[in-house]
Amino acid sequence: MSKPSLYNAIRDHDFSETTCFLCGSAVENNMKSREHVFPKWLLHHFGLWDKPMTLLNGTRLAYRQLVIPCCQTCNNECLSNIEQEVQERFIAGAAEVASMDRGRLLVWVLKIFYGLLYRELFLSLDRREPGAGNIVSAEDMEQFQLLHLILQSCRVPMQFSIMESDIPASLFVFEVQEPANADLRFDYKDDIANRTMYLRLGGVGILAAFDMGAQTFAGTSFFSRYQGHPLHPVQFGELGANLFMKARVFNRTPKVLIGESPQGVNFSVLSMAGLSSTPVFGTWEAEDMAEMLMFFLGYSLEEVMPVEGRNTTWLENSDGNLRFISMDTLPWITPTEACL
Repeated sequence: MSKPSLYNAIRDHDFSETTCFLCGSAVENNMKSREHVFPKWLLHHFGLWDKPMTLLNGTRLAYRQLVIPCCQTCNNECLSNIEQEVQERFIAGAAEVASMDRGRLLVWVLKIFYGLLYRELFLSLDRREPGAGNIVSAEDMEQFQLLHLILQSCRVPMQFSIMESDIPASLFVFEVQEPANADLRFDYKDDIANRTMYLRLGGVGILAAFDMGAQTFAGTSFFSRYQGHPLHPVQFGELGANLFMKARVFNRTPKVLIGESPQGVNFSVLSMAGLSSTPVFGTWEAEDMAEMLMFFLGYSLEEVMPVEGRNTTWLENSDGNLRFISMDTLPWITPTEACL
């Protein structure tokens, strides 16, 4: 039996409710040929099955309705065993999730990020004007071709060769304190344009930048400082704001070489540091970070930047030491407890 080959859905604009999103096989347009973007175990665990998620055009769909076409092989063989492993490790705690094979964990988070985009391919940009086009167009999807190829590493043997990282992404797992209020235990955010994702699952926090490993190379010392410590959700939110901001000021277009052989696919990323004399990451203004903190935390401008040009931080004390924030005061700490 021959090895499976890469499916170039995005190059060919091959998007359909009757085409498997992962391999391109024909499927029936029914729930038996559907993959949940957010896995069913996650939806049940956090009580999200019937709760709505608001998409880019304002459409509110129940989480259970966020499904994409998927053939039986990809669903039950390629994705199912990864899904089961993540579920088992999630139950065991953040340390177990962090110790998972990073390539497999990458497939799991990337399926959520890419799956939401794929679902929006079939929804109107303006619900009142069906002829206005879809939220995400086939042309829009072209910028995510590499991500779709990476996602296929669960069905096609793939070897990653990257100087900055072991996987073509910056992926970090954190231990997060779990709120007593069940409604506050799950949070998802993404930035489609800058390919970043934030996911808080009870006691597990996952940050991902699909940047070919750039923030792993340039940001490991920053994010690793907070791994292994029980973070307050506000602290994890601040880390998410930092990841999203760094993605915004990323000064490179990674150069990728992809080769197929009878043994599989070789996915190589050239060194980012050597492509240009400019820094890999630019800088940002305090006002821009303030807006990002407001997005993540829901605080006012005065709370995230009480002094002009200086952002509040919940990660460290004034002496620079890591800060522990108890969950005793719910739902969140008051901003006045933070440090400038």
